[in-house]
Amino acid sequence: MRVERADVAAIRLCEERGMFPSDGDLARYGIDRDEYRLRLGRLATQRVIRGYGAVTVVPPLLRGDWVWAALLANVARPLGAANLLAAKLPYVADIVLNSGLPQDLGPNLAVLFYARDFQTAARFIRGTIEMEHHEVHRVADYSFPVKVALSGPERELLRFLVAHPGAAPDEVAAALDRPADWVQAKLDRLSWTSENRSGLIRIQPDVDWSRVENFGHFHFALVTGHRPDALEKLLGERGFELVFNGRPYRERYVQVESDVWGIADLMERVSFLNSIGGVRVAGVTWNERVFVNSTWAAGVFEQAGQGMSSSRPEQEPPGSARQK
Repeated sequence: MRVERADVAAIRLCEERGMFPSDGDLARYGIDRDEYRLRLGRLATQRVIRGYGAVTVVPPLLRGDWVWAALLANVARPLGAANLLAAKLPYVADIVLNSGLPQDLGPNLAVLFYARDFQTAARFIRGTIEMEHHEVHRVADYSFPVKVALSGPERELLRFLVAHPGAAPDEVAAALDRPADWVQAKLDRLSWTSENRSGLIRIQPDVDWSRVENFGHFHFALVTGHRPDALEKLLGERGFELVFNGRPYRERYVQVESDVWGIADLMERVSFLNSIGGVRVAGVTWNERVFVNSTWAAGVFEQAGQGMSSSRPEQEPPGSARQK
């Protein structure tokens, strides 16, 4: 399937806001609400979007100290390894499968997960699957001394979204017997985004990029002596972003990422990177599949509700949660 730029914009917006983008989000991506739904439907028909998953944001719901962590690995059977980790680790949220050239230079598997004890989780991963190479990184640390309280209607809304992550706003409103603007207002507050880090749920698409002929998201593995901040300045205007703040993979390759439109664009980007003094492209990694694992999400609401009243009157949710 060949996609248009508006198709990719719809996927990116869906990854950011699920099925509930605000008017401001739609304007920022240059797409109206009807076209947004139409393009997502077309992508689902073509099996580029394979479904949707709703993942709860664990730290504010269960309180305590948490780590958002990432496993980057080269394994013989990445999907099998991912499924095993998702079955064994309690809070695996996102799974990404990659293809690379050379094959084993960049990670062919990335797994993002929550953990209370980062070191114990890292040791567990090492003892669970065989890996040719792996790295487990702390991406973010969170501390919530108390649980975020939810009203009964809020809890009902979030449970419904976990069970029906692909439901449209009007479908959610009808199922809950609530006005559509109530649903949208609640999701504006309760959805986790890079701007709303106190959100409690992420609704994202499972995307099969292997079905797309003319577009891909690539990581470029660079051998360079430039510091990450200097490299970022050199590349930012050309649409590249540092991966994990420039932390080298295999202690050698700094990864930068970019969307690519076709072979000519890929080769132009490689040539541009190689033209920078002190930079050499050692290989590329292509984002092939993205899975959202939400099998555990519903249980978090049950744990969060233990010992708490669910009949709190409707009010603004607390705003004290902060990322460390």
